[in-house]
Amino acid sequence: MMTTAFTYSSIQSADGTTIGFQQTGAGPGLMIVPGVLCTSADYTAIAGILAAAFTVYIIDRRGRRGSGAQGSAYSMQKECDDVKAVQEATGATYIFGHSFGGLVTLETAARYTSFKGIVLYEPGVAAEDNPAVWEWISTYEKALKNNQPRQAFTAFVQGAGHTPLSKMPRWLAGFILRIMIRGAHWQEKVAMLETNLNEHKETLKLRGSYQHYQAITGRVLLLAGDKSPAFVHRTNQVLADTISGAQQTTLSGLSHLSPENKEAPQDIAGEIIRFLSC
Repeated sequence: MMTTAFTYSSIQSADGTTIGFQQTGAGPGLMIVPGVLCTSADYTAIAGILAAAFTVYIIDRRGRRGSGAQGSAYSMQKECDDVKAVQEATGATYIFGHSFGGLVTLETAARYTSFKGIVLYEPGVAAEDNPAVWEWISTYEKALKNNQPRQAFTAFVQGAGHTPLSKMPRWLAGFILRIMIRGAHWQEKVAMLETNLNEHKETLKLRGSYQHYQAITGRVLLLAGDKSPAFVHRTNQVLADTISGAQQTTLSGLSHLSPENKEAPQDIAGEIIRFLSC
């Protein structure tokens, strides 16, 4: 099995924060913007496949690996500035965003209109202004303050609503998560729990504000897995109706985490190559 070679670089964002990114491949530049509780390391498999057609840059967003901290003045604008800084340093004209990374991608494209090809997998846009959907945040924040990371993580997984765990009693969901995610994997998640909270607060601030995505001029492909819940597909439809010329594709057998290494990156990479090569 061929091993993909990566190099690691960093640049300075507008506020002076260091933003790191992994690079591999050759061809037109394609940026990957990870979701919450993930680093660039979680997208090396999809990047390795895409490297046959593109020079791929996987960003480590603020609060991760080779990048600086979110900082006390963290905001979506800073996330957009970070993406813009990497784009300017690399010259990449294509971008792929997953989950919260998809939201960051949309916000960046609407504010700076610098990408000619945009692919999004289940972008974390709060299209439905339903306060009840966000009730988990107070439970999560309280658990973090009380030094109860497992309880916080369980509240997040259930509140996000992407898995059957959301419908289970909290004690049972927590028990299952404790078995599934442990050791070094768990320590990686723990290190990003505060970061995750801040990112979801930014998502909450932006709920229902998707109309400004009408300003996006690049070609857009919206992807989703058929195993994902109904609200994901409703969100993609809202975005398709908002962004001129946006296309939609639903992929069989896939779910929310499918772009990550141990899931189904090959299926999503194929769609990205097909769309951006047209």
